Amino acid sequence: MTAPLLDGLTRIERTSIKELALEQLRRYIQSGAIKPGERLPAERVLSERLGVGRSSVREALKVLEAIGLIESRVGEGTFLVEQSGATIGRTIGLSLATWGGAIVEIIAARSMLEVEAARAAAERATAAEIQAMEAELARMEASHADFPAYLAADMHFHRLIGRATHNAIVAQITDTLISMLEEALREGHADQLPMFAEGSATHREVFDAIARHDGTAAADGMRRHLEFTSELWQTVVSLGAARAD
Repeated sequence: MTAPLLDGLTRIERTSIKELALEQLRRYIQSGAIKPGERLPAERVLSERLGVGRSSVREALKVLEAIGLIESRVGEGTFLVEQSGATIGRTIGLSLATWGGAIVEIIAARSMLEVEAARAAAERATAAEIQAMEAELARMEASHADFPAYLAADMHFHRLIGRATHNAIVAQITDTLISMLEEALREGHADQLPMFAEGSATHREVFDAIARHDGTAAADGMRRHLEFTSELWQTVVSLGAARAD
């Protein structure tokens, strides 16, 4: 019996509920349904409208807040930033649309390496190396209004994790990937965006796992942290591409 032709079929990409919620919310904001300065519907309302759990909506909103499109105000709700359109337009135009693919690929490569690097660092880091990581973490936490300073501390924090593996090749590849990312960010002017990429797994959580020498928790935290970072940049790139069209 001859098998049916399959030329018209393509592989279905696995997409998370959170990614679908993020795309819907991004399109909703770009449609103009919400004006700058206006409050977004509550998480519960968005969850019911999208038919997904509130945790998926919450994580999607974190991405949009990280890139400066929305802001959360304690006791008031979530609002579309007043100057978000102008800010995004200035910083993620054609230049970032060009470099965006490289940024996302570099982050994907980092995920392949840094998850296991975090595990090894947790097992091998010396007290001095842990202290150096903590110093960079403190710099990040103190740089609330200075994204370039935050980014510099962020990148060096990851370099230190690579070095703490006590594997010269891993340390060198990590350093090279981060240097490539920094160059892509500068070329795309993305280092001007007011982003602080802390998702469901923060730098603090990754550090704490390394400091207590918990390899499994360090690897899991790094995986979730870089997944969030990848989602964040994919959203930034899609916004830049939409404005360039």
